[in-house]
Amino acid sequence: MSSKMLNILMLLFIFGESYGVVYKLNETDYHRMPALFKFDNYENCLSKPEGIYCTTNFEIIKTTPNPIYDMIVEFSEHTAKHYNHSKLFYGVCLFDNRNQTNVSTWDPKQSVEAHLNESFWSEHRLKTKVIDVSCSNEKEDSKLDIGDAIVGTACLILILLNVVGSFCDLYFSDGNNKNKDWYQCFSIRCNWRRLTKPFDETNPRLRPLKCLNGLRSVLMCSVIMIHIILPVFVCNDNPRYVEQLYDNIYYYLLFNGSMIIQIFIIMSGFLLSYNLQIYEESHEISWKILPQQTLARWLRLTPPYALILAVTSTWFRHVNTGIFGHELVMSEIRDCRKYWWQHLLYIHNYTKDSNCLLQSWYIAADVQLFIFGLIIYLVSRNPRSRKIILPTVFFIGIAIIAAHTYLEDLDGTVMVTPEVIRNQIRRVPTFLKVYRRSHTNIPCYILGMGAGYLFYYWQKINLNLHKFKKYKLLCCMLGPLPVVLGSGIMVTASYFYMDAPRSSVMLRTIYAATAKPTYGLLFTVLICAMIMKLEMFEWGWWAIVARLSYCAYTLHMTIIRYTASLSTVPFQHSTMAMVQYYLFILTVSLLLSIPLWLLVEQPMNQMWKLCLSSSSRTAHAQKKIEPELQTQSKF
Repeated sequence: MSSKMLNILMLLFIFGESYGVVYKLNETDYHRMPALFKFDNYENCLSKPEGIYCTTNFEIIKTTPNPIYDMIVEFSEHTAKHYNHSKLFYGVCLFDNRNQTNVSTWDPKQSVEAHLNESFWSEHRLKTKVIDVSCSNEKEDSKLDIGDAIVGTACLILILLNVVGSFCDLYFSDGNNKNKDWYQCFSIRCNWRRLTKPFDETNPRLRPLKCLNGLRSVLMCSVIMIHIILPVFVCNDNPRYVEQLYDNIYYYLLFNGSMIIQIFIIMSGFLLSYNLQIYEESHEISWKILPQQTLARWLRLTPPYALILAVTSTWFRHVNTGIFGHELVMSEIRDCRKYWWQHLLYIHNYTKDSNCLLQSWYIAADVQLFIFGLIIYLVSRNPRSRKIILPTVFFIGIAIIAAHTYLEDLDGTVMVTPEVIRNQIRRVPTFLKVYRRSHTNIPCYILGMGAGYLFYYWQKINLNLHKFKKYKLLCCMLGPLPVVLGSGIMVTASYFYMDAPRSSVMLRTIYAATAKPTYGLLFTVLICAMIMKLEMFEWGWWAIVARLSYCAYTLHMTIIRYTASLSTVPFQHSTMAMVQYYLFILTVSLLLSIPLWLLVEQPMNQMWKLCLSSSSRTAHAQKKIEPELQTQSKF
């Protein structure tokens, strides 16, 4: 008896309270449910004079006892792996009959609902309730407003500055880069040379950091790969196949792949502490650097980001889209027009229910952690205080994550379920309260700062890294170990997707509090090993991709949304189609990031440095070490 009671208590601890739910359906029963996504022919509809194509999100409801509806509700209860099959997304072709009827009585929402009710009642004995409707006959167009004029003028000024700067550099430059004029900041020729120049291996301090370029490039490509699943989950031609992906454990490397952002956070903390220690060698550090460095950070990050935000908020709404324009594009435009000022202040990762440049939460968190890191550096000025403060803050960061998860009953990780991705990760409490906020990413930032202190100490005592070459074979064998163990942490999250009731809050809290710090610790070790001449990611061309990575990261979600919105049919989900789509998005993102870097990011950064050098006597002392490190720490 006691053994049975113990088993029951263990099950309650692991799973929490149980409830009825259908975890599996055979193919016959699955296809008895109404299609989750269904679309009339878009081109044929709009080819008719009075044709109007409408996309709609709607719910199905029952007015009489209906076993199909009960099956839909029970199957949809397993939210970890299943779509909500009671909420459908359709595209229907209507006809504008306002010429034959009273214009005041014609309403697209009522027309769509009547059309759906007729078909659903005849096929399933169900009714529908329309949530939202978006209709277009491709003849309506938004009018230009003052925002369009301001952004358009700013873009023309930027282009003009680059044209004038390139012309002046071509005809008036004496080839002496020591005496830099303003027009060289906007010279495309000069900026192209900066983009394509090899990594500075002559500087003994910078040489070991060459591997970070390759690591940043690979991680940026991985982030894009994770994000391309968005349009496929929003609307696809085979939702059953998508739901079955959750039964393959290897796909959890993709579903929980957002964990790799922690590596960016580690590198940011590493470069902050390392840069400041070098700066302190020739300058007196005081609290004055807090506003100075914060402003410098804002100036380096904002120009390309502000341009993308401005264009998305204004001119992007004038671009033609397909049947998914309202679902993928218009919501982002609406939120960007509403919350643009929060993005420029980098506080938008603390706001709720915004779909504007969703991936930019990391940029805001990075700025906030940068300020936090400056404060930590200033209050721990000697090795003794660092040994106390850094571990203390690290464990406080873990406690904060645990407290959020336990007290607010959150998931142990961001549950990337079909319905969550379909709704573009909006209104997901774990994402909003733990994943994207800066104070819940403190542990990995502290790990990065600690690694920066350690590497500087190695250089200070002239640690001969070449003597570790005799262990190169062992390092090459153990090098993949952090990657394997880190992947294991990501795959372990599949436990929370099991065909079982939701796990207990205690188990979710333990995973949430330990997963990111453990993952971060593994990759901190890997980064230190790479710096210690493991000779990974040291291909020379990585430097170019790394310089473009910030622009590519900022651009890629906009490209994904727009290209997906052009489709007039549901997306095909197959391995080959996904690979092709990924390569396309990656290529386009890198290609478009080149003009953004040449015409916006680099000119504005060079202009800022020129202004700084003319007003500060310390600019020359920083010149030898800062350019490459500022480029790396920026993203």
